Amino acid sequence: MPKPTWPPAPPPTTRILLATMLVLGLAASQRTDAAEGPEIDRLALELIDRFYDDLAPDNAALSTFLGDGFQIIGSDGLRFDRDRYLDFPKAVTRYDISDLVARRDGDVLTATFKVSYLGKFEGIARDVPRLARIAVFHETDEGWKVQALAALGTGENAIESEAGRIVGRWQAAIASGELDQILALAAPDFQIQRPDGQGDSLADYLNSAPTPKGRAVVSDLVVTSFNNTLVARYNLRTDESDDGESISPRLTVFERIDGAWLAAAEAEYGVTR
Repeated sequence: MPKPTWPPAPPPTTRILLATMLVLGLAASQRTDAAEGPEIDRLALELIDRFYDDLAPDNAALSTFLGDGFQIIGSDGLRFDRDRYLDFPKAVTRYDISDLVARRDGDVLTATFKVSYLGKFEGIARDVPRLARIAVFHETDEGWKVQALAALGTGENAIESEAGRIVGRWQAAIASGELDQILALAAPDFQIQRPDGQGDSLADYLNSAPTPKGRAVVSDLVVTSFNNTLVARYNLRTDESDDGESISPRLTVFERIDGAWLAAAEAEYGVTR
């Protein structure tokens, strides 16, 4: 009778599993680490430049650079696949890349960077400083393709600068007294609350025919934003009375609908002079 051994030999299935893990471990240990350095950064910058250079209305160059599985997600959570992004109206007239860090592993290159750009998206002009981004590029038989792009923030001071333009357009439309201008910038579910407690829907507000104020100056702007909602608190200076300039604290909520920021609600908090 054979003598028992200690520790006991593992069963065949266990031995196979251990052998597989050993082979995988050896393969992983022999794998080349991802490359980085000036040459990789230069390659990444060339690819990033190509992407922003290709952002033009005709999409001719961009369509050859986007990979078949391309995806992009904006800081507001909106996502686009390849076809939808090509259909998205966009154009960049000026951009600057900074804080670039790139790594290459075989035929995949990843890059994190910040971009400042001036352009127009869905007919809305944008001037965004230092927007954090990450991009993924893949080297194929047809050359390098961009496969993914993610916006990791709204940019330094981008919320305030963009909100200033949004609030300014809205209050300028009201000050003009032109109903078509107001209607173009108001959401269908717009409501307004006045200092006396009276509230109006959009239809009631338009029927009340806002009195032209000549000019409207927004100051002391404080903004919060999440996804497709922007909340702005500010003081509105107008020439609406015979006594001269008046200051009215306001709170306005904007919703992003079909790519445009529209006023959804507004509250007036009295008038000071």
